[in-house]
Amino acid sequence: MILPSGVSLLDRILEGGLHTGFFTHVYGDAASGKTTLALQFVSNAHRLNFGTIYVNSENTSPVKRLEQITAKSFSEIENKVKILAPKGFDEQGALIDDLELYLRADMKLVIVDTLTRYYRLELEDKKTNYAKHRELNRQAGLLKGLARNKDIVVLVLNQVRAQIKGFDDFEPVAKNILDFWSDYTIKLRVAQGTGERIIQRIVPEGEYSDGRLYLIERGLSPEKPHEKE
Repeated sequence: MILPSGVSLLDRILEGGLHTGFFTHVYGDAASGKTTLALQFVSNAHRLNFGTIYVNSENTSPVKRLEQITAKSFSEIENKVKILAPKGFDEQGALIDDLELYLRADMKLVIVDTLTRYYRLELEDKKTNYAKHRELNRQAGLLKGLARNKDIVVLVLNQVRAQIKGFDDFEPVAKNILDFWSDYTIKLRVAQGTGERIIQRIVPEGEYSDGRLYLIERGLSPEKPHEKE
């Protein structure tokens, strides 16, 4: 099954939308629109009567933004959207271990926003870095297995780190691990125009792999919003 976002350009770049059985990895710099992209799919999943599990490892809640995108209060949609909020890297791992227990028959979408935040916070102690790399790899592998075994969509959001070779370029945190597990890899970048974002499909390569989207109150739009006079 392919779950569309309802945004024509985004769905074209994703070859129709998010694919069940696949691990889709979206990375981008701060405020590039990663969460909005994810919530666009939550909104459309709700419209199609599918449920979502949203693992939120960020400091802020996605509820207000989801209400803007759906134009509904959370109380109207919470029967289809289960938000889980781990408080650390180990708790995130335990939650991913148990994700299958939260799945209902109508649930087709699992989002982790972001998979690497707690991992990154714990890399300060070099003595335990190897164990953290191994644990992140384990969590990503479990998510990939869940996608395949349960025929659901897994969408993982990721932070970035600057690349040495280019001041303006960046690469995802834990690139080697995420590259190994990802079926689709999407890069988001802030552009110069108001609300303008550049989106690019890195994997798989092919036609129709990039474009421009605009952040608006109702989510993402392929059309440039009219500026107020």
